[in-house]
Amino acid sequence: MFAVTDDDLAWGSSLASWNPLIALLVGYGLIVAGLLIFGRGKPLERIPDAIERLTGMPGWAVASAGTAVYGLLIAGQGFYSDVWWHIALGRDKDLFTAPHTSIVIGLGMIFVAAALGVTAATVTEVDTRLRIGALRVPWSMVPLAALGGAALLGFPLDELWHEAYGIDVTMWSPTHMLMILGASFTGLAAWLVLADAGVSPRDSLWARGAHVLAALLTVLGLSASQGEFEFGVPQFQQMFLPLLLTIAAAFSFVAIRLVHGRGWALGLGLVVALARVGMFGGDGFGGEGGPALTTRSGGLYLASALVVEVVGLLFGTEKRLRFAVLSGVGVATFGLAGEWVWNQDAHQPWHTSLLPDAVVLCLVVGVGTAIVGAAFGTAVARERPRLPAAVVAGAGLAVVVGLALPMPRHVGDVTAELTVEPDGRDDAGSRAYVGVTLDPADAAEDNRWFQAMAWQGGGLVISEMERVGPGEYRSAEPVPVDGRWKAMLRLHRGGEMMAVPIYLPADEEIDEPELPAEDRTVAFSAETDFLLRETVDGSAWFAYVIYGLLAAIGVVWVVAFVAAAGRLGPRPPQRVDAGGPPPANSPEGKATPSAVPSAVPE
Repeated sequence: MFAVTDDDLAWGSSLASWNPLIALLVGYGLIVAGLLIFGRGKPLERIPDAIERLTGMPGWAVASAGTAVYGLLIAGQGFYSDVWWHIALGRDKDLFTAPHTSIVIGLGMIFVAAALGVTAATVTEVDTRLRIGALRVPWSMVPLAALGGAALLGFPLDELWHEAYGIDVTMWSPTHMLMILGASFTGLAAWLVLADAGVSPRDSLWARGAHVLAALLTVLGLSASQGEFEFGVPQFQQMFLPLLLTIAAAFSFVAIRLVHGRGWALGLGLVVALARVGMFGGDGFGGEGGPALTTRSGGLYLASALVVEVVGLLFGTEKRLRFAVLSGVGVATFGLAGEWVWNQDAHQPWHTSLLPDAVVLCLVVGVGTAIVGAAFGTAVARERPRLPAAVVAGAGLAVVVGLALPMPRHVGDVTAELTVEPDGRDDAGSRAYVGVTLDPADAAEDNRWFQAMAWQGGGLVISEMERVGPGEYRSAEPVPVDGRWKAMLRLHRGGEMMAVPIYLPADEEIDEPELPAEDRTVAFSAETDFLLRETVDGSAWFAYVIYGLLAAIGVVWVVAFVAAAGRLGPRPPQRVDAGGPPPANSPEGKATPSAVPSAVPE
C-alpha cells in the first residue's frame, strides 16, 4: 500500500483520526469499571451480578450481547470510514490505519463476547445443556463465536488476498464480505442470546429496550452490504439493491412483528428510516479541508414495515406460513414500490429497465426470506408450532439462487467516440464535459445507468449522460480530469457492465502510465479493468481456496444458528408470588432456555 500524493488530503482529515476509536474504547472501559464497582462477589462474578441487579435480566446474556453490540459499533464506525476513504482517496498508506484498527478491534470484541458469555454463565452456575469440561456453554454462544471468529479471520485473509491479487478498492471482495457479513449477523445473534436467556420483551422496560436494540441492529446489519450502492460506486449489477432491500425488510419486519407484537414493525420501521437518513445524509467524515463525499441511504423500509403490519392486522400471525408468504409478497411489491419512489434521487436512479426482472426476483427472495424470518421470529418468541424444517430450508435455498442470478457481469459490443470539452471556468479547475457518440446508436437505450464518473481524487463526482441526438450524449455536469482523479464513462444495461476511460493518472506503484483526457474512439470493456485498476492476475488456486473456505464458513454459520434456535423450547412459565417475579440472580432467575428440553410436543 502506498501514501496518496497529497498526504494532507488523507492524513490531515478525520478519516485518519484515532479519536472515535479512543472515545469508544474509553466509554467501554468506563462501563466495565462501573459494573465492577457496583457488583458483588468474586471478581468474575461482579459484572454479571451488577447487570442482574440493575436490569433484572441474566447477567451472562446482557454482558455477552452488550459486548457484541459495542464491538459492532466500533467495527461499523471503522468500516464506513474505510469505505469512504477508498472511494474518496483510493489506496491507503498503512495496514493498521485508524479505520482498519477499529474494524479489527470491533470484530475481536464480537468474538470475545462469546467467551465472556461462557465465562459469566460458568461462574454464575447457569444450568446449560451444553458443557465443555467445567464450562457451561449457552447454545446462543455458538453462533456468536462463529460470527466473531470468522469475521476476525477475514482480516489476515484480506491481506493475503491483496498480496496475491492487488489492492481491490471494492466492498464486495470475498474477504471483505467475510468481515462484513460476520458483523452484519451480530444483531441476529444478540437477539438469539436474549431468547436463550429467557428474556421476553414483555418482562420489563429493560427487556423491551434490549429486544428493540437487537431488532434495530438486525435491520441495520442486514443493510450493511447495501453500502456498495449507497456510496455511489457500485461494481455489481443494480439488481442487487432491490434484492438486498427486500431481504432485509422481509426478514426483519416479519421477525419484529412476531416478537414484539402489533404496531412495533411500523414503529421500528420509522426509527430505522430516520437512522438511515441520518447515517447516509451528508458530506463526509473528512471535515474542513478533507475529502467531500455524499452518501445516500439505499432504502427507508417504511412501505415494507407498513405492509407487514397490514398483513398481520388483516390475516393474523397465528398461521405463520401464511403470514410469511403474504408479507413477503407485500414487501416485494408494495414495499418495493416505496423504495422505487425513494430511489429516483439516488446516485444511480432506478429506471423501468429493472422491470420485470426486479419484481420477479424480489418475489422469490422476498417470500423465501420472510419464511426464514418467521422461523427466526418464532424461535426468538419461544413459541410453537415451528415451521417445517423442509419449508424453511427450501426458502433459504430460493434466496441463495435469487442472489446468484445477477452475479455475472458481461460486456457488450459497443464502441464510443469520446470527446472531452474543458469547462473553461476559472474556478472549475481541470474539469471537462464528456460527449460520446455510440455505435450502435441504440446501445444506451433502456440502460440501468449511463454516467460519467470521477473518484479517488478527493471525493466522488457523478454526472448523468443526457441524450442530445441519435446515439449522441453529453454529461450534464463537468467531471474532474486531472491530478489523482480517475474518470470513466460507465454503461450498465441488463447483465452488462462496461466502461471506457476518460482520464487515468500515472501510478508508479502499479507501473501504469497516465491516460490523458483527450478525444478518442475506443470499444467499451469490462469496467472492473478501470474501477479495480490496482488488481493483478494471481494464482487461480488461491482464489478457489478462499471461495471454498467462505462457502464452508457460510455452512457453519447456518448450522450454528439452526442448532441454537432449535434448542429454544417454549418459554418456561415465570413464577409470580406476592413479591413479584423472582430476581434474576435467584435459582429461578438463573434458569435458561438451554436447560429446557427442546423436544416439546407441538
